[in-house]
Amino acid sequence: YAMTEIQEQKIAHFFRVLDRNDNGILEEGDFTMVSDGLSDEMGHGKNSAARLTLKVKSYDLFLQILKDMGKHEASLTMEEWVEFFEKNVLLKSNNYIHQTSDYLFSLFDQDENGYINRKEYMDMFHAYGLYKANSAKAFDLIDLDGDEQISRQELIKAFVEFFQSSDPEAAGNWIFGHWNESV
Repeated sequence: YAMTEIQEQKIAHFFRVLDRNDNGILEEGDFTMVSDGLSDEMGHGKNSAARLTLKVKSYDLFLQILKDMGKHEASLTMEEWVEFFEKNVLLKSNNYIHQTSDYLFSLFDQDENGYINRKEYMDMFHAYGLYKANSAKAFDLIDLDGDEQISRQELIKAFVEFFQSSDPEAAGNWIFGHWNESV
């Protein structure tokens, strides 16, 4: 099995989403920018426990990615990212996609009610510097039952489609806006 061109483009898009300072390298600061952006959106004070909690969750994700990739340096390139996904996520049956979606779910379920509502989803788009114009369409595509909230299962399904589908029209492709647009 080889990664399709569409899958590779989506994985590269995910890298660019995470690369908040747009320098072509994922590093600690990219994850801090996201947690700070979310904290600002939610009105968490500079020294609040809620801001620190989001920062820790962001650091945990970055450290887990580094650990999963066997990295000893706290940075990774696009090439390393794509190779990791091809060898360890797309070709093997594992829980990486579920772990990623669980992490993002916990980060963006701001009121911790077990669902991501439209505002929480739009806050995520803002924190990652994504086109807000795409957030409503993305939300509607991922909210499969149309109940105006994204459940953990709906998010997992979207992530599975994002990573594993070669269908350019799959709803999960929109999880971070349109995969074929620059960030």
